[in-house]
Amino acid sequence: IEAATREERIVLGFRLATARPPSVEELSLLRRLLDRQLAAYQADPASAAKLLAVGESPRNQKLDVTELAAWTMVANVILNLDETLTKS
Repeated sequence: IEAATREERIVLGFRLATARPPSVEELSLLRRLLDRQLAAYQADPASAAKLLAVGESPRNQKLDVTELAAWTMVANVILNLDETLTKS
């Protein structure tokens, strides 16, 4: 599955996590989140590198650290939606 634009990537990630496409409002919120996170990490690349240093797997060095960190935050939000969490 391939997604070319940022919006397509958000829709794909959301759909894979929730089994439905995001609403217009959800897509807008996630796009704004991506834009804000990207701006913040571009202003502080060391913070992006610190975020991506967490975990066992090394990051792909070919990917831009600030963009990868911003997408990591978007994925984190999607994966923490009530819809994607199993509740007992």
